[in-house]
Amino acid sequence: MKKALKKIVALCLCIALLASATLFNASAAEKKYTDCNGECQYYPTIIVPGLGQSNTWVVDDNGDYILDEEGNKVTSFPAYIELDKVIGRILVPALLSLVTQKDVGLTEAASDVINLIFGINTCDENAKTSKNVVTERYPYPASEYQDFEAEEVFGHVPFNLYETEQPYDHMYYFGYNSFGNHIDVVNELYDFIQMVKEQTGHDKINLVPLSQGASLVSALLDYKPDVHDDLHKIIFVVPAIDGSTIIGDVFNGRISFLNKEYLYNGFFGELGLLDKGTAALVEMLLRILPDEVITSALEAAVNTLVTDVMTTSTGMWALCPSGDYPTAAEKYLSSPEKASIKAQTDRYYQAQLNAHDNIQKLVDNGVQVFCFVEYNTPMINVGETWNSQNADYIIQTDSTSMGAHFANVGETLPEDYVQQNTHCDDPTHNHISPDRVVDASAGLLPDTTFYFEGQRHDLTARNDVILKLALNLIESDRIQDVYSLPEFPQFNGARSSEKLVILVEDAKKIDPSTLSAEDAAELAAAIAEAEKVIDNTIAIEGEVEASEARVTACLVKAGVMEAPEEGGVSLDIFTQISPWFYEKFGTEGYSELIITFTAKVLNTVVGTIISFF
Repeated sequence: MKKALKKIVALCLCIALLASATLFNASAAEKKYTDCNGECQYYPTIIVPGLGQSNTWVVDDNGDYILDEEGNKVTSFPAYIELDKVIGRILVPALLSLVTQKDVGLTEAASDVINLIFGINTCDENAKTSKNVVTERYPYPASEYQDFEAEEVFGHVPFNLYETEQPYDHMYYFGYNSFGNHIDVVNELYDFIQMVKEQTGHDKINLVPLSQGASLVSALLDYKPDVHDDLHKIIFVVPAIDGSTIIGDVFNGRISFLNKEYLYNGFFGELGLLDKGTAALVEMLLRILPDEVITSALEAAVNTLVTDVMTTSTGMWALCPSGDYPTAAEKYLSSPEKASIKAQTDRYYQAQLNAHDNIQKLVDNGVQVFCFVEYNTPMINVGETWNSQNADYIIQTDSTSMGAHFANVGETLPEDYVQQNTHCDDPTHNHISPDRVVDASAGLLPDTTFYFEGQRHDLTARNDVILKLALNLIESDRIQDVYSLPEFPQFNGARSSEKLVILVEDAKKIDPSTLSAEDAAELAAAIAEAEKVIDNTIAIEGEVEASEARVTACLVKAGVMEAPEEGGVSLDIFTQISPWFYEKFGTEGYSELIITFTAKVLNTVVGTIISFF
């Protein structure tokens, strides 16, 4: 449950979806970390990470880090939770509301709690972030990382698990504040690129923008057109080129769970963050208070999160789809005190509208641009449009694919559908996916965009095929398009093999001489099979999971791993109880059910008495 609660807190940002202005010091820019002086075949590569994939720390007014009870620095993303203050504000109103079954200050408390935990990320009238938040910087290549830095960076992008020719002194990671001032962060990225060029001696670099990072690169291409000359290759990975409809829905008030009929009937189950039993239990627990009290508190919390936090951040505005921006800006940014923020968001809106043209200019000028798209996973059900389009769970595919045409999730293109060839004029190219869900020819980059069916956005880093493809593109130009290597076809599938890679590493550490001949033979066979699975870059459903089970069994038998726990308390019964409650009693709380039941009994008794007269 603790993990689930942490995910729910993160979801508030995701509902959302869910930089300080520190300059890179001059000495870092001047120092050389490689001897090649720009003469080697490898281009320096900068990873521009996604939402929350950079450390942002809370500091006091003196600039000293706030530490937790274990002496670790405290993060500001997605929130800074001072538990004593939260409990102090919510406890009494919650208890009084529970006892009286009325809203006794709970709505106001819910709003205050949101400000308490998310307020650290509220920006000022110029969209500048709090001075109590500092961003972790990496002004040097991965070859110079300390252990904690390597653990952080490779925890988000685990390139270290796979072999690569790319030297680590040519690999960089750009840290930024996801809630930060978008223009400031874009300027920092531009300066970072110049620093990398100076440190390595190369005159061109590769960019690998992930998710939200694509909004920065999109703006960079528009605000700083001279950067085009600095680029050798861009590899967009599930990019938010045109934002996410999660943010568009939230900014425009289209929030699904504020509909109590959905909140009590499937929202938590569809959310995907909780198992079905736990989700149904949460639905049952909500009935402790009357539905109007729950919905009032939720509405207040969401309104505070959006109005006081999200709409003050130009980083969040850059995730709003261009089609949703005008109405959302009119709603939140029309007042005089928001003029500075609106000027900045208007500027990005224009960059957003120019994005495809700017990318095409790169291609026309010889810059190689690739894109990875995941599809056929419904959008997380925060916004009302979640089930109306194809998506990768976080971003709609129209955004990530730069305009490719998709059937909706669970559907296929009509039998008589013919590819549109909007951006492909080669009659020999077939850009219709084998599952007949995608027409890649309608996307901006039909010959350099790779698609992964069923892969979830938030699990991208666990897909070794995606990581290996990215590394291949980073380390050389052997891949020119989707036809270059048969082991990396344009259309592939989903898988999560990071765990298997780690299991194999553990299995190889076992001394076979300590095992029986039979167990040693099985261990060797399990490792060989697992390595074959890992080496196979064509995703086959169930293949990874079966290999994981086999290697795990060997590890358990060798005594280096405990057997996975089985059984335990099952909450599956609530998957039956909660729907029954909804069918019989709608969204009523338990106290309302008692009143309703009592009224029905009294009505029956009175009716029976009257019938005797």
